[in-house]
Amino acid sequence: MLKKILPSLMAVFFLLPSSGARSEIVERIVALVNNEVITLSELEESGKRLFEQIQQGTLPSEREEKLKKARAEVLDQLIENKLLEQEIKNKKIEVPERDVDAAIEDIMKANRLTENELKMALAKEGMTFSLYRRHLREDLGKMRLINREIKSKIVIKEEDLRRHHRENSIRYSDPLEVKVQQIFFPVPNWATEEEISRLRQEAQSILERAQTGEDFAELASRYSKGPEAREGGVLGFFKPKELRPELEEVVFKMKPGEMSHVVRSPEGFHILRVLERKGGEPKSFAEVQTGIREEMVQAEAERQFQEWMKALKAKAYIEVRL
Repeated sequence: MLKKILPSLMAVFFLLPSSGARSEIVERIVALVNNEVITLSELEESGKRLFEQIQQGTLPSEREEKLKKARAEVLDQLIENKLLEQEIKNKKIEVPERDVDAAIEDIMKANRLTENELKMALAKEGMTFSLYRRHLREDLGKMRLINREIKSKIVIKEEDLRRHHRENSIRYSDPLEVKVQQIFFPVPNWATEEEISRLRQEAQSILERAQTGEDFAELASRYSKGPEAREGGVLGFFKPKELRPELEEVVFKMKPGEMSHVVRSPEGFHILRVLERKGGEPKSFAEVQTGIREEMVQAEAERQFQEWMKALKAKAYIEVRL
């Protein structure tokens, strides 16, 4: 539930103080970022859960190397967070209380929580409501900084949107579904070759009757041995990968009203009929234009953020003492 409350909540939780853990750490500075420091205790608390997972799930011969790499990655994230915090101050970006209130209202509405239920969920993770509000304000500040410095400057041309739509049309289609009806003749595991041959001939005989015009649903009701026989053999709608491969290979190639040959599966013999097909056709550009734009803006923002952060690091004074 907490993952839905705020995407960065678990990361925020890593930064919570823990007096027991800190008392075991000999405090020292692990990085300088301009005129601010990052301490060993901050690093250990930020990566606490990750470090515990490595300790518990890694072979002793690999553990130290993986821990070293993990600490470097966590420290790099702390450095980036520190640079973002400094930029927020430099750009004088403020997040009023009313905006934090509105964000919390949205979170509670999206997760169908009351304020008390949210507080209880946070308490289970060892976080107070006031601390949650503070971290939420920090996250909102970072979002506003990134929107101002990066997202607001991104322009996606319509021709690029249309090209993306053409090249990825399958992604913007409703999944193909077919409504299937069948007449089924089960083959027991102990059936002899003679019995199997007899069942195949029976199935072929029923298929020929259906092909000459007899009502498929009535034939299914009278002769099919499947539980769906009482509904005229109607199995319902299926998407790709939801049927046995032997059946899927046949039905997704058929048009509405078409019948298959007698199909053999491990369970027995099937006569299949497609009643309806839906989906599978690409949505028009107009239907998906907004979604494509948001997707492309997000991808470009992530790319530009990495470049922007690289430039921010280049002009900052950063000294790592890990």
